[in-house]
Amino acid sequence: MKKALFITAGLAGSIAAYAQDKPAPLIDRDFIFDFVHIAATLLVIYLISAFILQLVRSNFDYRLKSKLVERQAEENIVSQLVQRDKLNPLDTVMQWICTLLSIGVGFLLIQISRPFGLHSLAIMALCVAGGLGLYFIYAKRSKK
Repeated sequence: MKKALFITAGLAGSIAAYAQDKPAPLIDRDFIFDFVHIAATLLVIYLISAFILQLVRSNFDYRLKSKLVERQAEENIVSQLVQRDKLNPLDTVMQWICTLLSIGVGFLLIQISRPFGLHSLAIMALCVAGGLGLYFIYAKRSKK
C-alpha cells in the first residue's frame, strides 16, 4: 500500500511539475487527453490481468484438490495444502457481476445523456457505487 501511495504521489508531483513557457500548463488539453487515455488503458489491462489470474488460480486450486483426493494423500498434508479460502468463490463471482453490470449501466446512461462532460464521470461513479452497494446488500443477506 505504501508503495502504491509513493508511486501515486510521484506521478501527481510530475503532473504539477509540468511547467513550461505556457501560463497555465494544466489547461493543456492534449496532455490531459493523453494522461486520461493512458491511465484508462492501464486500468483496463490491470482489471483483465487480475481477472485472468483469478481464473488460473481457481483452476490450479481445483486441480490440486482433486489430485490430492484421488491419490489419497496423508491427512496432515491435505489439511496444510487444502485450506479454506477466506472468500467464498460465489461471493467473488457476485462481486464481479455486480461491479461489471453497474459499469455497463453507467456506460449506457452516459451514452444516453450526451454530450460527454463532467456529469459523465459523476454518472459512472454513482453507478459503480450502486453496484458495490448492491453487492454489500447481497453479502449481508447471504451471511444471515
